[in-house]
Amino acid sequence: MTNLEDLQNLAVATAIGFIIGFQREWRDVEQAKSHTFAGARTFALVGLVGGVCGLLAGPSLLLVAIGLVTIGGLAIVAYWSQARSTPGTGGTTEVALLGTFLLGALAARGEALAASAAGVIIAILLALKPMVQRWAHSMDAREINAALRFLAITVIILPILPNQGYGPYEALNPRRIWELVVLISGLSFLGYWLTKLYGARGILLTGIVGGLASSTATTLSLSRLVERGSTSAKAGAAGIIAANVVMLARMAALLSVMSMNALEAIWPALAAGAVAGILAAVFFWGREEARGAAVTLGNPMELKPALFFAALLAFVSIVSRAANAEFGTKGVLAVAFATGLADVDSITLTAGAQARTGSLLAQTAGAAALIAAFANIIVKGALAQMIAGSKTGWRVAAGFALVVASGAAAYFLA
Repeated sequence: MTNLEDLQNLAVATAIGFIIGFQREWRDVEQAKSHTFAGARTFALVGLVGGVCGLLAGPSLLLVAIGLVTIGGLAIVAYWSQARSTPGTGGTTEVALLGTFLLGALAARGEALAASAAGVIIAILLALKPMVQRWAHSMDAREINAALRFLAITVIILPILPNQGYGPYEALNPRRIWELVVLISGLSFLGYWLTKLYGARGILLTGIVGGLASSTATTLSLSRLVERGSTSAKAGAAGIIAANVVMLARMAALLSVMSMNALEAIWPALAAGAVAGILAAVFFWGREEARGAAVTLGNPMELKPALFFAALLAFVSIVSRAANAEFGTKGVLAVAFATGLADVDSITLTAGAQARTGSLLAQTAGAAALIAAFANIIVKGALAQMIAGSKTGWRVAAGFALVVASGAAAYFLA
């Protein structure tokens, strides 16, 4: 006998069909079509039929296969009839109808949640057609190729790389190094699109958003934009400084989780440095905005610079591991400086964890994180000078000097 759960699953199957069909019917109304192949009622019925077939099919699923062939035949006949009168007609509705039948069967066989989620995804994909068409018309071959390259290094190469250490001190982890390549390339791609959509404002947005992931990668990406003339020196400097202000906020968030005592020891320094950075970024950005920043779009994604700087950071990682092996826990501040040349988060998490367990004084842990941040800022200032040139370099250096000086003063005066 049919139980309550079966009735609920059949109701879900019907609702899935109605949602997808309603989107199709709305599309047809919007396009002022007088006749449609399938609307909300037809899709709801197909979802219900799929649910009944799934409920009665048993382990063999023969009834589901028969129903799928039948619905598929009807869809093919309908498509053939419409394509004769309107050449170039797409088959999206017909494919969605087959998917609705299968989702109805899936829901009836106890996977109502998965079927519901898939149904909503189908409805969203159907509704995205105008947006996808706008994107397709707005993108050129260079942008498509850049997107495909980024997908290749992310989806194909990254997962197959080993996630373990090699070389001196096992400091070379292929997957982590390639993650830097992906991150730098991705931020370059993000910066290109934000610049294309928002003009010079996209540079500042890239700095803020990129700083949440990696201020180092963001510094490299924005410096490259300045180098190839995609943005001005002032806008690039503002974005780089903004990314490093976000880095200080990210450090505070990490320490708040690992050790509030360590955060309390350095929060005045972090706050003072962040305020100084904000003022510097606003100063450079405000002058550029008042002038009317012009931007020139360059290559959406360049892989060679990402590979070079990933290799550079890998070398710095070896140096920091060597310093750690040489000094050990006795020279925690020296290790923090060496580690900070490549990464801030690792020493922040490590020092915070040691402060929480009591193996390291909270004051020392906070100082270690602060020293790592200042060392990291110095490295990024040098990178901006080397890549973006002196016009950007001196602005970034001035902003970073203000950040470090304000943070150091607040730390010693607190």
